[in-house]
This record gives sequence, structure tokens and C-alpha cells, in this order.
Amino acid sequence: MDAKLFQSFLKQTSILRAPKTSLSTFGATDIQYHLVSSVEDLRNKTRLREGRVLSERPKIITPDAFKERFQGFGDDAADFERWLSSSYKDLLRALEYNFKNQGFTTRVLSEAPADVSDRIIKEAEERDSRNQAVILCPDSGWSLALMKFSLDEAARSFPTNVRDLDRRGLFGR
Repeated sequence: MDAKLFQSFLKQTSILRAPKTSLSTFGATDIQYHLVSSVEDLRNKTRLREGRVLSERPKIITPDAFKERFQGFGDDAADFERWLSSSYKDLLRALEYNFKNQGFTTRVLSEAPADVSDRIIKEAEERDSRNQAVILCPDSGWSLALMKFSLDEAARSFPTNVRDLDRRGLFGR
């Protein structure tokens, strides 16, 4: 696939219901997802893909981890690296998120995509399902939509995760 096709898929993707909580800082997060797609060339047919995205506990990447990124920069590199680490300490804080798609199923329903997504959202709200997402996406771009959703959840959770880790002094180690 090329970049234009990726962009086209992403423009056609929308998060109809996002999880109510962010990714956990100190443990794994399990998000149940529902990918709703029109079945191409079949009117009022919907492909529903369901499963869980498991986000593992984010791993801390401290300024010390960045030392390996500046190799072969000359004799003064170590001194400059120390200065960079102290001057850009907050900028060099990073977290690594890993995701796993689990329990994947797919089925075709004899309903329009809007009806399917409305029903799933209503059921999730009635049950107060906090870690449930509903995503409308093109049928052939479902995997890209799911990966983009996962990365968006990491970006949304990042400030909270960094703040939680900083409060416990875990970046200073």
C-alpha cells in the first residue's frame, strides 16, 4: 500500500466512541473494540470486527537510554551528552507502548453500518463500559484504522502516564 491509500483510509475512519479512561500507567489496559465497515458492493451489509487491544504497561525510556543514540560524535560527545541530558531532561522523557490484538472475530450483519454502530454505542453506554471503542472504517483499511486508534490512545494517555511516573520519581533513576 502507498501513502495516498493510507491517507484515504484514515480520512474515512472515525472514532464513534472512544474509551472513557486512558491507558494505565502501572499495568496493562484491555480495550474492547468494534470495527464497523460497509461491505463493499452490498447494500445494508456491515462487516463487524471485534476483539481486544491489550496495551502493555508503558516502558520508561530515560535520558540515560538516549546515550546509546549519540555514538561516534567525537571526543567531546560524552560531555555534550551530559549537558544535553540535563538541559533537555523533560524533552528526553519517553514511554514505549506495545499493543497486541487479541480475540479477533469477524462477521457480516444484514444491517446498515449506522444502525450497527448506534446499537453498539447504546449498549456500551447502558452498561457503562469504560474501555470500549466503536470505530467506523473502510472494510479494506480495518487494520490501519485499529493501529491508528491504538497510537491515538497512547498519545492521549502519554501526559497522564508521564505525570504519574514523575510523581513516583521513576524518571530520576
